[in-house]
Amino acid sequence: MAKTIELIAPISVNTLPTGFHADGGNLYLRVKDTGARSWVFRYKQAGKVTELGLGATTSRTLKQARVLAVKMRTALKEGKNPAPLAKAKSDPTVMTFKDCALGYI
Repeated sequence: MAKTIELIAPISVNTLPTGFHADGGNLYLRVKDTGARSWVFRYKQAGKVTELGLGATTSRTLKQARVLAVKMRTALKEGKNPAPLAKAKSDPTVMTFKDCALGYI
């Protein structure tokens, strides 16, 4: 039986209640009591569950999170560590604090 993917409707990302909501394909939306919303990629390897934060919903859209989750699942299938993919910038045009400071100086 195939796993269902894309369970979260884009319009409901900002309205889902507090909790851990599955989108399928190891992608989850975590909604905290404070209202903070973030994407999480969760997988199990060698009996250990690992959660990788993919960023807040304000910095990464549902579509971007899904694309990243596909890349991370592919890395897992190839026997690679998906963690470096999670740390990749979601938008290469966004400056880091260091970039801003060096530009100011």
